[in-house]
Amino acid sequence: MVPRLILWLVLAAMALAALPFAAAAQTPSCAPSTNDEARLDCDIARASAIAGEGEQLFGAASEEWLRIVDTESASGLAYVYYVIAEGPYQLLEARSVPGAAAGNAPVCRLRTALPLDIAEKVKLAAADIAADPPGSYGPREVVSVNADGSRSIRLILDSHDIITRLKTGDSVLNFSRLAAAQDDITALNNLVIGVANFSGDWSCDAV
Repeated sequence: MVPRLILWLVLAAMALAALPFAAAAQTPSCAPSTNDEARLDCDIARASAIAGEGEQLFGAASEEWLRIVDTESASGLAYVYYVIAEGPYQLLEARSVPGAAAGNAPVCRLRTALPLDIAEKVKLAAADIAADPPGSYGPREVVSVNADGSRSIRLILDSHDIITRLKTGDSVLNFSRLAAAQDDITALNNLVIGVANFSGDWSCDAV
């Protein structure tokens, strides 16, 4: 009886000791009560984790100068977009990454050249941002104009976030924005995402 009790105590102690490691293995959620710097750091970590899952599915991407991570689309899929300089062209490589809400959605990959006019707009927009970077963490709020001309502000706690990483020279700039935001970062994101949305070059496989 005593040896069985000792074995039970040892197993219980091992289980308790493993709890911190189990918790650490889970992707942390970004608490809305933290400051903007902490929220940005959490979003950067989330974007890196999603990009890492995409690499497990499709392999490492080529060296990019612009990466955009849509953390969750309406379908439950996350998307990672890489813009890669290759000679005179700007290539777009995009991957879909299933999330918990995506069910059995297929994983898809896109590799195509940005149209020359869009590529030029992307480069100019990125250069303007690099020359005068806006705030790294955008506000999580929706501003609506009432019938009387006044404004109402609604704070977004469970937001649809898009994380942008821009490499310029020796520095790396990171930005986190609400998908519905309207600023220079969102405009840059939409240029790239818009090409992917209307491309017929996606290839998909079931998982």
